[in-house]
Amino acid sequence: MGGFTDLILVFLSIALVNNLVFTKFLGICPYLGVSQKVDMAIGMGFAVTFVLTLSATLTWIINNLVLVPFGLEFTKYIAFILVIASMVQLVEMYVRKFYKGLYRSFGIFLPLITTNCAILGTCLFIDLWGYNFLQAVVAGFGGGLGFLLAIGIMAGIRERLELAEVPNPLQGAGITLVTAGILTLAFMGFSGMVR
Repeated sequence: MGGFTDLILVFLSIALVNNLVFTKFLGICPYLGVSQKVDMAIGMGFAVTFVLTLSATLTWIINNLVLVPFGLEFTKYIAFILVIASMVQLVEMYVRKFYKGLYRSFGIFLPLITTNCAILGTCLFIDLWGYNFLQAVVAGFGGGLGFLLAIGIMAGIRERLELAEVPNPLQGAGITLVTAGILTLAFMGFSGMVR
């Protein structure tokens, strides 16, 4: 039972307590750039979740079964980025083939998942925290769902703000950044609950 409890704690930790966007400030570019509409934000959140889960899994395998045993840890960044870029290509091909409208609405942000620091950061955190294989998979999935939660909440608020009377000096980027700051403060309330 302790193993299952540990996995739940890993999931809650990275999805809520140590949310990549709100506490680590990773993935801010797509968080702010793709959160104008809920449907786009949800699509991006699922794409990031898929890429992050597979990337976390594959980078753990490569790091622990190839790089560390053969003394090639110095190539970790290159190997991780290649894995992430490959996973993004899979997602991009799938979305382009089956969801053409969503693909066009993402624009440049879909290929930019490759450079989304939340994905590389999570893979590096997994190594830093010394997670085992199952914990790495759960952390990747939880990190992706945490990103989905963050971008979904922000998109919902931004859609409502379009109907609100926002003072002229705060319109546009101003109110978006104020909203992001308030959301960050709200999520910081989870800090100290679990690792």
